[in-house]
Amino acid sequence: MNINLEETQNIIDSTKEQIFLQGKTHTEKRAKPRRGQVFNCHLGVGVGSEFQKRRPCVVLSNNVNNVNNSVVIVAPITHTQKDLPICVPIADKHSADGSRILNGCANLSGMRSVSSYRLAGMICELENKEMNEIDAAIARHLDIMRHYSTLQSVIQDNQDHIRRLNSVLERLCEITGAKNNKDLIAAVESLILQK
Repeated sequence: MNINLEETQNIIDSTKEQIFLQGKTHTEKRAKPRRGQVFNCHLGVGVGSEFQKRRPCVVLSNNVNNVNNSVVIVAPITHTQKDLPICVPIADKHSADGSRILNGCANLSGMRSVSSYRLAGMICELENKEMNEIDAAIARHLDIMRHYSTLQSVIQDNQDHIRRLNSVLERLCEITGAKNNKDLIAAVESLILQK
């Protein structure tokens, strides 16, 4: 049996960190992050290609969850695989002194639930435009976009139908000389009574 010393050390370090984080749950107030904020996050030891160690992560879960639940959904910010549709580029973020504090992309393949106790200092907050791009990428990644596309098609069909009905109403108003819907109804009722 071969023992990889580096992997073993990573597991020991992660276990120490987990003990530290577990201690925080009893002694400290938990973070109540807002959606779109980026925090340093202790992800621990990963298996295979999972994201691990400490890295910046953007909070994806909604604010109601984040306030009322100690578990939040995050996605890591990474510098790899920028050309994949699950990676959303993040504009460089700078501190007040002009130094770069964040760059890379939100890698949605690494979305996961974490305890808010894993969140260390907040780094920055993403812009609405970036969060909208992340939302669209999540919808594609989880195949939710297909349902939205179907719903959008139904909405468009309904809007087209309403436009056609309004056209018919306008034509009926012209024919009957009605000025509004009330007059049109009275005119139609009069025609029905004549028959």
